[in-house]
Amino acid sequence: MIEQKTQVERRRQFLSSFFKGIVSSSIAVKLASIITTVIIIGMGLLSLLILGNQSLVFDQQADAYAAALGDQLAIAAVEPVLADDRQAVDQLTSNLVYNEGIEGVAIYTDQSALLSGIGIIPSVNPASIHDGQPMYWSVGEEDPVDLSSYVSNITFRDLTVGYCVITFDRSFMGAAYGNTLQTIMLITALMLSLGIVVAVLIGRRLSRPVQQLVDGTQEISQGNYQFRFEECRKDELGQLMGSLNTMTEGLSRKKHVEQTFSRHVSPDVASTLMDDTENRLGGSHVEATVLYADIAGFTSLSEKLDPESLNRLLNDYFTLIDQIARDHKGHIDKYIGDCAMILFGAPIEDREHGLNGVHCGIEIQRMITEFNRQRCDQGLITVEFSVAVNSGTMLAGNIGSERRMEYTVIGDAVNLAARLSSIAAGGEILVTRELHDSLSLAILYQTSLAQTIRLRGKAAPSEIWKVEAQSKQVVSMEFAKMNHSGMVH
Repeated sequence: MIEQKTQVERRRQFLSSFFKGIVSSSIAVKLASIITTVIIIGMGLLSLLILGNQSLVFDQQADAYAAALGDQLAIAAVEPVLADDRQAVDQLTSNLVYNEGIEGVAIYTDQSALLSGIGIIPSVNPASIHDGQPMYWSVGEEDPVDLSSYVSNITFRDLTVGYCVITFDRSFMGAAYGNTLQTIMLITALMLSLGIVVAVLIGRRLSRPVQQLVDGTQEISQGNYQFRFEECRKDELGQLMGSLNTMTEGLSRKKHVEQTFSRHVSPDVASTLMDDTENRLGGSHVEATVLYADIAGFTSLSEKLDPESLNRLLNDYFTLIDQIARDHKGHIDKYIGDCAMILFGAPIEDREHGLNGVHCGIEIQRMITEFNRQRCDQGLITVEFSVAVNSGTMLAGNIGSERRMEYTVIGDAVNLAARLSSIAAGGEILVTRELHDSLSLAILYQTSLAQTIRLRGKAAPSEIWKVEAQSKQVVSMEFAKMNHSGMVH
């Protein structure tokens, strides 16, 4: 009992793993399995229908054949039975019993007394067997033989004068049925083999474009927007390939727009603008820091240089300033002629925006000093930058019109930083008294009071402080590090 349960469980596990393997297999295998299953079911039903009909036909033919032999024997036996001619009766039975498929022949009187019998004959009263209806029985215990006996009445002038019984071997009568069964099985096997071959060929043909679609979608998901389906098909798969080509073309254009967009605005601003699907005008008040880096004496310089040389000079210096700003969690908000406006703490919040802004200003002056030294060695023109830093509350968001807007910051803190930039000399870093004291810059750097200015709307003058850079040795080390990483060209 336990062994039977184990075998049943093994069969279940085998079937389960078999069907799971088909489900997880390729489309070609699935199609082959489906077509093969349909062929097996179809041929099975067809075989059952044919064999069932064939069995009925064989039974009817066997009954007709037995009835014909029985009628012939009954007609031939009328005169010998009436005359009680035993020799003639024996002659009739002996002649018939040697026919193929006949196992026994017997002739009885009307009182069911046996007149002559040869071969295997049933031990029942022939009168109890209906005329024309077979009696099925078998003989032998170890190797039984299936038989069918048919009874025909011997009649004379509508009177029954005797009975004749013919016994047939049913295996002989079913030989044709077996041949038909073998033929059907052979045809089924051929159809199944042909179906498997056709199914595999069709599956491969259909799975090839599907595999192309899979490979294409993987290329697209990995960012290869230059991928295109070259095959031209007129079916639904071709339409799908065309749609994917159109989608990939759109993604390629979108990527190009994003790359172009990221060159005009910082990645943080670009991400913020793309996340805001409405892109409405306005913004919110934030605590941030603004730094202005302005070229000193730019007006006179621009008069000496041609546009191409001036453009190359600005690009060289602004590339350096942009990298320094990124290193201090800032980004270029905009370029205003010869001035770079750098923003800290917006749109990404930064609690250390003030300190990062001052450190960025210090680093700019350090790197510009070293960069100028290198340009001097190369015989190139050098410039100095004035730096102004201020922190405070400002409005950050989309400024402009519905058709043309930009992300920037506005407010008194921004205006004051611009004012400081206008009064700063080349190589200087100016900050307000409020920023100077809030960050304790006197502890970190050497600072001094530069001047006092009067601001609109304020009665008392405002103190402006100058922040000095550190030693030149540190400058050289930092610049060498940036130059080695390829940030400065």
